Amino acid sequence: MTYVRNGWGLVRSQFPSVIILFLYQLLWGLFLYRLIHSAVVAVLSRYPDTPPNELNRILYLIEGQFELKHNPEIHQYFWLLIGMIVLRLLLTPLFQAGILYGLVPAETRASGLPFFRGMKEFWKPVTLFFLLELALLSLPGIWIVPDLYALLPRLLTSGDRLAPLLTFCGYLLGWVVYGWLVRQILLFAQFGYLFKAGVWGSLMLSMRYLLPGIAISLILGAAGAALFLLFGTASWIWTGLIALILQQTYPFIRSLFQIWTLTSQYQLWHTKSQKS
Repeated sequence: MTYVRNGWGLVRSQFPSVIILFLYQLLWGLFLYRLIHSAVVAVLSRYPDTPPNELNRILYLIEGQFELKHNPEIHQYFWLLIGMIVLRLLLTPLFQAGILYGLVPAETRASGLPFFRGMKEFWKPVTLFFLLELALLSLPGIWIVPDLYALLPRLLTSGDRLAPLLTFCGYLLGWVVYGWLVRQILLFAQFGYLFKAGVWGSLMLSMRYLLPGIAISLILGAAGAALFLLFGTASWIWTGLIALILQQTYPFIRSLFQIWTLTSQYQLWHTKSQKS
């Protein structure tokens, strides 16, 4: 596909951004893994060694409820996790601004590394679009989350689970499709605002050329998923150093495909906006 091929040309010019995003995701994943690992090990160490009967299981659950309310270490983990989520929400628009600034023609950029320069130049509008996206993505949860919660007892019982499972998956799939549409429309709106082409016209372009946008996401998404399966299978077969190298390399591949998807969508927007 032409837009994917042209998007790859922009990725090569943004290779420093790929490296920075890779290091950020690698360190983030490592820190999150260590946090969850330490908490899970502490919880599992309290599980009865002998095969638990019903009384042991009830006592374990009662102890867990008591610890959730009164143990300061659990509260510390909870607030640390909340802090990590807030930090992630603060950093995401900054990284997005740096990547988007890399799409500015080189002759019109200010001096300095484009990624960090973009954080300074684009952080305000990108943050506003990011907050708008969060609000729109969360809006269906007002109706969907109560319905999903009502389905949980039917999924946990030993009766017929097929119908509630299909309903559950249908809700989630609809939410995912809605989320992609919101991101696609707001991404084109960002292009129009940041590159002085008009927000309204870019919104119309996103709807008019929705199918090419879907094709870009499907092509690169399928390629990324195939590489994920390939890396995962290889790490299961060749354990040891090779598996460690593959596991540490995949965040780089994921970062590369994230920026490639963005640059390909930009090529679609840029091409169509020049013709309109």
